[in-house]
Amino acid sequence: MASSDKRFEGKVVLITGSSTGFGAAFAKGFSAEGASVSLTGRNVKGLEEVAAECKALGGKAIYTAGDITSDVLRKKLVQSTLSAFGKIDILVNNAGLALGHNSILEPNYENFDTILNVNLRSVFQLSGLCAPEIVKTKGNIVNISSVAGLKPIGSLPDYCVSKAGLDMLSRCMAAELAPHGVRVNGVNPAAFLTDFGRFMNVDKEKQREAFETFGKNMHALGRGGEIHKLVNFVLFVASDQASFMTGTNVPVDGGRLIK
Repeated sequence: MASSDKRFEGKVVLITGSSTGFGAAFAKGFSAEGASVSLTGRNVKGLEEVAAECKALGGKAIYTAGDITSDVLRKKLVQSTLSAFGKIDILVNNAGLALGHNSILEPNYENFDTILNVNLRSVFQLSGLCAPEIVKTKGNIVNISSVAGLKPIGSLPDYCVSKAGLDMLSRCMAAELAPHGVRVNGVNPAAFLTDFGRFMNVDKEKQREAFETFGKNMHALGRGGEIHKLVNFVLFVASDQASFMTGTNVPVDGGRLIK
């Protein structure tokens, strides 16, 4: 791909939860297409490795380590991004958390509050900090949700509620920011290998085998997702190719919703 063909040449992309998993893959995808990326997460070693990979792909990268639920971290993240790159074009709210079984018959209220704080409140607050900058650049916001926001999972009510709330937040933000030329969209993945390993606590040595069985049972297509295909879709949503797309929540789910 020639430099002039890179969709994000000159763009600055802030990606939360980008030390591993989805966020790391998104960062490398944007970097390969010319973006400067601002990374954040709690895993400093992971951030260092991802930043190095992004630079090797031809992009510029910085990172700000910390907990996304911290007011101090969020403000520092925005300030460091602006100091390094001078603007913010795209915000990808990717950081998310699931803490396992939380039945209404045996509720864990502390876990409920923690998940809502990470998956919903932090998105609202960081988006509020970034929105004035994104209005200046006429950029866009992509919120990484889940099919759990669209289809109940009985053992994960807190996670499902957080993602359903995120879907509504995406639409509300889209309605408010559309007059300013800013797009907001949500993407709702089902099971992808990095996602599965994080949420299902599968032993790494057995992860592929377990994931294949899980994916076959979970999705109408009979298989789990490949991370590069999710990356391709998120980059499309964030690009000018999707310039007439806002206020959507799009499942990338292998038919999970019809299973």
